[in-house]
Amino acid sequence: MMGAMSEELTVGFNPMPAAERVAYYSGLVRSRLIWLIVAVAICGVIWAWQQLDLARGLQLLMIGLAYSAIWLVAALAGLINSRRLLKSIGQGIAVRVGHWGIDLLGGVLPWADVTKVSTTRGRFGSGPRLDVHSASGEVRRLPFMYLDTMPGTIDAAVRAYSRGTRWLDTSRLGN
Repeated sequence: MMGAMSEELTVGFNPMPAAERVAYYSGLVRSRLIWLIVAVAICGVIWAWQQLDLARGLQLLMIGLAYSAIWLVAALAGLINSRRLLKSIGQGIAVRVGHWGIDLLGGVLPWADVTKVSTTRGRFGSGPRLDVHSASGEVRRLPFMYLDTMPGTIDAAVRAYSRGTRWLDTSRLGN
């Protein structure tokens, strides 16, 4: 005998993946700073060992600094972006799917108004996003990284509660 289906799927916000990214980039910035100091030291040793004149020594130093600085700037950009993403994650319920429709970030759309439920590639490191398209042309978006469930769970709920008329379209991810 099969059990009764729950009234709705409730998905909360999950800040852990974003917090892990902040920790990763924080460590990367520290290591890039260390390598910047090591590059300056190595250039200084080469300059003294080879007894280079001041102009060639500064040229060598600038090459070492530039190389390490580029990697440091890239790590800092990742840290800033990951902190921004972490701050943008809400609390409580992110998505609810039920026989009545979809509630994404507090905006309820009845099944009659939902034209498509899909995924798209995210921007700036946020990963794939859940998109809910309405009949009025509005698109509500939420990165999967923010959610406390897998896309397959949302797909199963959308198929079940919409009685098979809607599903999670992942074709735009290119998989």
